[in-house]
Amino acid sequence: MPDFQVAVVDAFGTSHRYVDAFAAAGCAVIHVRSTPDLLPGVAPVDPARFSHTLFDEGNLDDLAGRLAALRPRAVLPGRESGVELADALSERLGLPSNGTVLSATRRDKYLQIERLRAQGVPAMRQLRTGDAAELRAWHAELGRTAVVKPLRGALGHGVRFCDSPDESAAALAALRNATSALGERITEVVAQEYLTGAEYIVNTVSCEGVHTVTDVWSTDRVTANGVRDLVVAQILLRSDDPCVDDLVPYAFRVLDALGIRHGPAHLEIKLTPDGPRLVEAGARPSGLPYHVADAIGEGQLEWAVDAYVRPRRFLARAGTPYRRKVAAAWAALVSPASGRLVRYRALDEVRELESVRELTPLVRPGEEIAATTWDLGYPVVLSLRHPVEAVLRRDLNTVRYLDGAAMYEIDTA
Repeated sequence: MPDFQVAVVDAFGTSHRYVDAFAAAGCAVIHVRSTPDLLPGVAPVDPARFSHTLFDEGNLDDLAGRLAALRPRAVLPGRESGVELADALSERLGLPSNGTVLSATRRDKYLQIERLRAQGVPAMRQLRTGDAAELRAWHAELGRTAVVKPLRGALGHGVRFCDSPDESAAALAALRNATSALGERITEVVAQEYLTGAEYIVNTVSCEGVHTVTDVWSTDRVTANGVRDLVVAQILLRSDDPCVDDLVPYAFRVLDALGIRHGPAHLEIKLTPDGPRLVEAGARPSGLPYHVADAIGEGQLEWAVDAYVRPRRFLARAGTPYRRKVAAAWAALVSPASGRLVRYRALDEVRELESVRELTPLVRPGEEIAATTWDLGYPVVLSLRHPVEAVLRRDLNTVRYLDGAAMYEIDTA
């Protein structure tokens, strides 16, 4: 029998692997679900993997009481939809917590940037609005490309790149009263200046306000299907890569400004000509820990176990640079059109590339396929690893060469 328990709110996707990570430390996982219904794009998980499953039925006092009876040692979010509930439950139960004072700030894309600015952390220009005239005027004053997106979005859903005030107003009209990736009704948007520069992912874990970097990734993007910066690959960097020295101090300032003292965080940062600037932050694990298992040996999930149940071990090791054993990357194909997929014409060639370790079709022949515009629209995803980084990067370039309109036979009738 496990020695103790922790609770994970919305342990779906990558965070489902918390079960194994905590089990290795003799700890069972209680699954707290923020809603009885599955959110869009979320695959169900086997309830037998958890010691208990609790549902939020709209009464926080009742849920906190039921959870307290199970005596968890920690409550942490598994995905974006669980951040605020995990903050509230951990605070009420007197467990290590980021608290609720800044909880909304850690979820709302506008409040995040305003908080950074208030704390003296360099941040982009932005506007929160539901008014088309106000948005047009702001964009005209900005005088450059703007990004319009939901305030509490996720997975790149609803992000629009707008070159003119009219395009920004059209983006607002398209998003208003739509539903976000997390099932929330959109009434306002955040418009932000488009940041020029390479984008990176900085993944961290914190314990008692002490931060450590678990992995850093560069991001490859393309312009496709009307999306200017569609993510198509992320490549694990060495911890001694020169850009890491620019990213990490800024990332830690972001964590402090947002009140992230406990648990994993996922930061998207651009290195602009004026220095690092936050794109957005998530106070929860990244979707990338699966890909670091072979490349590093441990990632956010394993560090989170130490942060919550072995804090002395965490604090003794915090700040130690991770060591990349092999080059690693995640990549995806991009569908150019919508319809019924007849076949992939060159998928076997992709599968046979030297560094490709796993290839997972998410859309199979005979199924409906959509032009890829966000993170849940990829038809195929890949995991790549190789001892020589040059081989991995060559294969990533080959994937981009093979992908495109010629890859797909799609019946659009």
